[in-house]
Amino acid sequence: MKLYLLPLLTLSLLLAGCGGAEVEQNPPPPVQEDNTNYTGPAPQTDDIQLFKLTLWDNIAGANRCGACHVQGNTAPYFARNDDINQAYAAAVPLVNLADPAQSLLVTKLAGGHNCWLASDTACADTMAQWLRNWANSTDTESATVVLVAPPVREPGSSKVLPQDPALFSNSVYPLLRQYCVNCHAPDAAQTQSPFFADSNLAAAYEASRKLINLDNPQLSRFVARLGGEFHNCWSNCDADAAEMLAAIRQIADNVELTALDPALVPSKALRLEDGIVASSGGRFEANQIAFYQFKTGEGVIAYDTSGVEPAANLSLQGDINWVTGWGIQLNSGRAQASTQNSAKLAQLMSATGEMSVEAWVVPANVVQEGPAAIVSYAGSSSERNFTLGQSQYNYDFLLRSGAGDFAGLPALSTPDADEVLQATLQHVVLTQDPVNGRRIYVNGQDTGVREEAAAIRNWDSSYALIVGNEANGNRQWQGTIRLLALHNKALSTTQIQQNYEVGVGQKFYLLFGIGELINLADSYIVFEVAQFDNYSYLFNAPYLVNLAGSSLPQDLTISGMALGLNGKEVVTGQAWLKQQFNLAAGTALTEGAALSAQGTIIGTELGAAADEFFLSFGRIGEFENVRTGISVPVQQIIAAATSTSEIGLRTFAEIHASMSALTGVAQQQSAVSAVYQTIQRQLPAADSIDTFVSAQQMGITQLAIAYCNAAISDNSIRQSWFPAVDFSAGPATTYSLANRPLFMQPLLDQLIPLAPQSSALRADVETELEALITRLSNCGGACSADRSTTIAKAACTSVLASAELLVQ
Repeated sequence: MKLYLLPLLTLSLLLAGCGGAEVEQNPPPPVQEDNTNYTGPAPQTDDIQLFKLTLWDNIAGANRCGACHVQGNTAPYFARNDDINQAYAAAVPLVNLADPAQSLLVTKLAGGHNCWLASDTACADTMAQWLRNWANSTDTESATVVLVAPPVREPGSSKVLPQDPALFSNSVYPLLRQYCVNCHAPDAAQTQSPFFADSNLAAAYEASRKLINLDNPQLSRFVARLGGEFHNCWSNCDADAAEMLAAIRQIADNVELTALDPALVPSKALRLEDGIVASSGGRFEANQIAFYQFKTGEGVIAYDTSGVEPAANLSLQGDINWVTGWGIQLNSGRAQASTQNSAKLAQLMSATGEMSVEAWVVPANVVQEGPAAIVSYAGSSSERNFTLGQSQYNYDFLLRSGAGDFAGLPALSTPDADEVLQATLQHVVLTQDPVNGRRIYVNGQDTGVREEAAAIRNWDSSYALIVGNEANGNRQWQGTIRLLALHNKALSTTQIQQNYEVGVGQKFYLLFGIGELINLADSYIVFEVAQFDNYSYLFNAPYLVNLAGSSLPQDLTISGMALGLNGKEVVTGQAWLKQQFNLAAGTALTEGAALSAQGTIIGTELGAAADEFFLSFGRIGEFENVRTGISVPVQQIIAAATSTSEIGLRTFAEIHASMSALTGVAQQQSAVSAVYQTIQRQLPAADSIDTFVSAQQMGITQLAIAYCNAAISDNSIRQSWFPAVDFSAGPATTYSLANRPLFMQPLLDQLIPLAPQSSALRADVETELEALITRLSNCGGACSADRSTTIAKAACTSVLASAELLVQ
């Protein structure tokens, strides 16, 4: 491997004094003009006052609804600034305080009406939160879900892509290979998943399956991206979309409808779109100051929809994937808010002296430690306001308070023996107040760990809220986070249990029609269904209900209930197959009769827009199907199309330690430590060589400058490295052809002590250093007294900051 030495620009920094670069300061956000300085008539009622404080003050600005919906402009005038009472009267028909998410103010934003953010969903969620704040301050009852009959759909009415990719290879695949290969292939210059343009046909077909809709080809994601979203069209977007549509229709025309096994006893079929959206209400949110539901599903921003300004939106950095059904999966990298917007946390939590961190998380494994930072409001791994972390099977709560240090130590942790933390979906809450101190709750239960009460003190408002890592990048957490809420009050046990029972993520009620099977019209088995992640659905807690309010006319036995998907029973996840449910005659079905409290997970096949579900039964009423077993298909294993490099990068901590070991300069040396604290976020956080960027090289260079400056300025270290070199002489003498080996050989022996196969050839390194020293020694006869020492520092930095140290 060739050793790349520092460019001339970097050397000019050395000759300027071997100092580090200044840290760029972010400018303050622009001040936006608004019309919220209200001077009109006073609110006539308490509810109008609540309307003003919770909704009007947030929407009346000229950068939001106040730009149009004011007197003399666009009706309705709910943002008018001349009379708050008239604004209230105009707003009332547009809101539903019993179910804020169904308010017209919310649904209009969700549909794309003048959203002030880059995400319509984020605008709608923020508006819904402001309405919930208004509703929670009134006597309005919470919304309840009203079940309605779904459309009648017979199972087996959908088309399924065949296992053989032959149809795909002759229609859609040629278009993908011709026009999408520059991004959507694993060997592309700029890789972008999914890899549906992979040169491996089987792998490309697997990546394409969820993007093709055979029942409604025009709804295929491939078509929508070209025609509706104008995504990288290769000629005219409409024409390109039509060409892709024709290719998908070619597949659809050659695929028959799934033939349902005639022996099955099936219910009616449903898709997710046929379900009833479960209300997102019911959470306790009275003191919520930052709230993330991760609903956007794409892009690089996770929005804070708490409605408390400023919104501390999270910027996604690194290997982070959106999870279907709301959430983000962190593999490496982090989601970080700006320090300016994060400052509201320090301000509002310090004001009350209380706080709660509430999160729904799925740890990737139980071996992470450090602790790995799940949620952190910090400046580094040694300076924080608070951190929710993971140490193997434990959750950790680190807090800066009157009883701890700036690192938030000692940490409060769940007991080792209890192994509370598991690699599954969990609801974890940290609370702190000056009376009860710190506590940790998991899945609605108090873990029993306690910390003596201490006041929140000395918080630093310049820190940033970060999910998945610390600010200096050395506490990576891997896993999925489905919801994050920060409160400036300590939630009570009752409030925590309330939020736990509400659950997390997008949920639907699916009503599977069985009226014909039990001879009672309007009867349904209802499941709460959620998209658990990108690859699976969660079916939970089935119950039997009759929408007409009828009771069972006779005894009913249900057994062998199985989930079906796209015309066939699924192979795995059959939680109720061995269970039998007996309901007596006269059982009231108005509110629903519970069948089971169990849940199960089944895999996706065509994607949420196209997958069709149904139930089948071993026995229900007078119908029976004697099963011989659900067949298990042969699993197709696709070999990886690319190999992983055996060469990787040293991460920030390894670079710091390696430079210290090579130079003999302690990591704690003041100048070195100061540079490291400044640039450690810029150093590699992952060891994959594919993650390397040029900014990391500049950070490594700055740290190498600090180490070489410290080493060669130290008389003892310099003398031990170069016992025969006179640095007090001018460059012409010190680096003469006769004396130059006295410098170069000890330098290379010190900084390149090993010779692995990946190492640069010693002769190549010497050639590069020869050219560098020759160029720097030429100072036109006006060399400064310390020129020889400066050249030594430059040569040292060239070697120390090279790939020789970075690559491993």
